[in-house]
Amino acid sequence: MQKKIFNLRGEQAQKVLQLFKGVATDEGRLPFHDIHRKTLAAIGAHIFQSRVDVDSLASDFASAQGAIGDNELQHEITHMASVLAYLEPESIVAKTEALGRLAAIWGVSDATIKGAMAFAHGRKSLMVLDSFRTNKPELGQGIFALSWGFFKSSLHLDGNKERLDRYEGYRSLPEDSLGRALADYYDDNKFPLPGAVDAPFSNNLRNHDIHHVLAGYDTSPLGELCVYAFDGALSKSDYSAATVGSVAQFQLGYMRYPGINAWHGQFQPDMIYRAAERGHACRVNYLDEAVDFDALKAEPLASVRERFGIEIDGALVCGPQDPWCGSLGPPDEREDPNIAEAGSLTFD
Repeated sequence: MQKKIFNLRGEQAQKVLQLFKGVATDEGRLPFHDIHRKTLAAIGAHIFQSRVDVDSLASDFASAQGAIGDNELQHEITHMASVLAYLEPESIVAKTEALGRLAAIWGVSDATIKGAMAFAHGRKSLMVLDSFRTNKPELGQGIFALSWGFFKSSLHLDGNKERLDRYEGYRSLPEDSLGRALADYYDDNKFPLPGAVDAPFSNNLRNHDIHHVLAGYDTSPLGELCVYAFDGALSKSDYSAATVGSVAQFQLGYMRYPGINAWHGQFQPDMIYRAAERGHACRVNYLDEAVDFDALKAEPLASVRERFGIEIDGALVCGPQDPWCGSLGPPDEREDPNIAEAGSLTFD
């Protein structure tokens, strides 16, 4: 079942945007920051298919909560609202407390909400665990298998010659094919091919990598955020916990993983919620359903996308002229003033 929030229109949609504004402003106690203004406008345009003057919306919960009586929808709304606390660094605790009040009104008390609130106080374990639990379709395996894969890599035991030969063969496929696009993805980013020895990310995140290629998003911070938005709208799983962590990493400079850069100011609401709109429009849920992508390797990428219902409009990589690393260059070679200094950001 696709997420119900995408079906809201008219007054109900405006009431949800009011609730989101209430989280972003702590029900009017905090200034309405421009990043929240742009985010609510983008949600209105791409999720609710409507243009809304978000400045004219009220920001209290009391006059809007009664418009939503469906429990499943209440969960989706509070989960989508969880990212609003982490779009700018001011008053994060107050915004997560507002999120908690909204969740309490509806009796939503799950790991996603608890994790988002705990994260504001520097306690990230619950959110990380919930992220791995709900994000299994994205990663292709659970936290224990993933941890084992990274451990094997640290011992140089992760090579697989058969897999490496298969991916090397993708390089000789036609330029417009799915397999060639995937090989180009690894080469443009200067990633080792899956099957290589001591290649933890290539070997353990193959599902995530092919999702980049199918959706047409590069490996820039914006591209990573768009993949999560696209796949979160497509999958039956709820990616909210993973999205909060990714936004904190790429928008606020929170160091989540050793060796992976954190960034400031990479959240572009219009692109990200356009990605969610594209994911929702897909006809084939290739995240939750078994798909043999190797069997599709020689097919034109455009044909695979058409079959799956993936619109090219809104993608960052639209053809061979667009590198899969984006304009920032391969991840290990990027130099940018928006890259955060090493260390962990703490939220006051």
